[in-house]
Amino acid sequence: MNLENLTKEQKAELRRQLEEEEKAEKARVQQERESYKAIVDSWVEDTIKKLQNVSSILMDTKADIFASASTIIQMKNELFNVKSDRKSDTLSTSDGSKTIRIGNRINEGWDDTVNIGVDKVKAYLRTLAKDDNSASLVDTVMGLLSKDRKGNLKAQKVLELEKLAVKSGDEDFLDGIKIIKDAYRPVPTCQFVEATIRDENGKEHNIPLSMSAID
Repeated sequence: MNLENLTKEQKAELRRQLEEEEKAEKARVQQERESYKAIVDSWVEDTIKKLQNVSSILMDTKADIFASASTIIQMKNELFNVKSDRKSDTLSTSDGSKTIRIGNRINEGWDDTVNIGVDKVKAYLRTLAKDDNSASLVDTVMGLLSKDRKGNLKAQKVLELEKLAVKSGDEDFLDGIKIIKDAYRPVPTCQFVEATIRDENGKEHNIPLSMSAID
């Protein structure tokens, strides 16, 4: 079509038709977007209900597991004359094919006096660096006082240092360790349940108990 051959009226009509088509296209896109939003709204509402139901089942099951396990754990403590630290307990079938572990997640925590103890221990350790060999050993031992990304010490590492302190018999070393231990403020974060099944080949398989753990 040669636009130069069209009359003014024909050009106006063509312009009107193009505008109508453009308007219709915009209306179609808007309608499809609104339909998409309606589909998303419906899907999210339905999925949330499903997830709320799953969450409720998990919460009830978890509460039931801890309540029923407490009786068994108390019986174990009495029969075998042990005392659970309640950080975790492991219960298995007689053949060892099925295991359930329950307990409390603990975040390492310390009050501000921990730094006094750390400094005291480090001061003692520096006195041991007499030559290159001993200095290397001291650096290794000081690694037990290194902090994690959150700036906390690891309680297990402090216990390892305590063994060295007792062996050394040094009062400053022992006092520094005591200050660190007294500054320990563990913070329980959540209760957990873990379950494993051992197959006929002896390989353990975790039972997935979270959405991200399910294939």
